[in-house]
Amino acid sequence: MKKLFFSLFAIGLIATGCASSSEPDTAAVPDAAETSEAMPDEMEGMDMESMESSSEGDYEFSLVSPESVPSGDAEVVVAVKDAATGEPVATDNLSVDVYMMEMEGMEEMTAESEVTAGSEPGTYMVNTYLGMAGPWVVHSTLEEDGKEGVGHLMIEAE
Repeated sequence: MKKLFFSLFAIGLIATGCASSSEPDTAAVPDAAETSEAMPDEMEGMDMESMESSSEGDYEFSLVSPESVPSGDAEVVVAVKDAATGEPVATDNLSVDVYMMEMEGMEEMTAESEVTAGSEPGTYMVNTYLGMAGPWVVHSTLEEDGKEGVGHLMIEAE
């Protein structure tokens, strides 16, 4: 079921980005071993248009800032809670990758991100640069004290 969801995700994004082509490009995205900012393997093949924000594992990730931000310099606020207790999680181990999946004729777009603790417990400011309008994934991971979690948060750059 996951693979089907991921496959539909990629096909939808490619079809949207390539309106002049009726055939979607199914080229694979770079493997994480090839680039440190590559799309995680579990995201390969996802349809950006139908994807919703989700969390897996011991932590719950959510988007605090609006789902739509201007392209260019952007600040996104992510909240992290313990999935079992609902309590905010304070950590220095939050890792965030921001990317837009590859489209026909273009490589996957990645954006550097800087994560800092927010003003509220369990909130984190992610400063990034969204190079073009469209759907972006804020991929958050946290491993701490034997617990781990992954969040896929969707934002739209205008």
